[in-house]
Amino acid sequence: MNNSLHSFLSAIMICSSLLLASCGGSSSNNEGPPVPVKGIDINFPAGAEVPDNRYVDTYKILVFGNSHVHSHNLTGLLHDLIIAGRPEVKVQQTIANGSSYLDERLVKSTDLHLLQSGGWTHVILQGQKYSTTGLYTYPIDASIIWLRAAKARNVTPILFPEHGQRGNTTEGSRVHSLHQSIVALEPGCVAPVGLAWDNLSQQEPQMVLHEADGNHAALAGSFLTALVFYQSITGNNAELLPFQPKVALPEPQQRLLRQVAAATLQHNPACPF
Repeated sequence: MNNSLHSFLSAIMICSSLLLASCGGSSSNNEGPPVPVKGIDINFPAGAEVPDNRYVDTYKILVFGNSHVHSHNLTGLLHDLIIAGRPEVKVQQTIANGSSYLDERLVKSTDLHLLQSGGWTHVILQGQKYSTTGLYTYPIDASIIWLRAAKARNVTPILFPEHGQRGNTTEGSRVHSLHQSIVALEPGCVAPVGLAWDNLSQQEPQMVLHEADGNHAALAGSFLTALVFYQSITGNNAELLPFQPKVALPEPQQRLLRQVAAATLQHNPACPF
């Protein structure tokens, strides 16, 4: 085990639920780092290329996330978008149990074994700890290990930087930059969710992207996030998708959301291919 991973597993981290409120919360925020479970090998090869699974016949997508992945059935929206854009393919999705952060999931044998045994094409990784104020930093070692573990199984790993909270004009770009710093050390994909939200807010500030809590996504926000993941996973241009009649958003609004998602990814590609 290299020094950085040893430091990650032995360091004491105090994670305030207030500072990490936008990450969905966890019952263990103030308990320090989890203790590694014996028998779990986290020594995966470093620096491997990101597997390109854009053009498969069956998308098998594993999702590690918190309450944000459940907002307005985000994975259901993503499923329908993939089928609409590539009607000849099959889509299977599994949301892992719980809402733990990535460092906490790392030491759960069930989560790591789930990644290693499912024959997945993609894994969406949400739950890198971060400070909503920008005043604190948290280790990124666990995210790096998850990227390596996925690539070792020929799975395309996509980090999910969360959108900013309502009224916070810097959080989305700051969290995206944090995740970019992770893939700069270990190649992986970063879905530019927060950047797309910021771009949409600049173009159409009256559109409601947040629920009343100012944190979770309203339907328009979830649809925009799903569009970003659709293009990140398939490589297809989100702007070319047809109107989705099952989504309770008018056609002009859907069109704008498609345009914003596609434009954001044009300038901020999710994957290095």
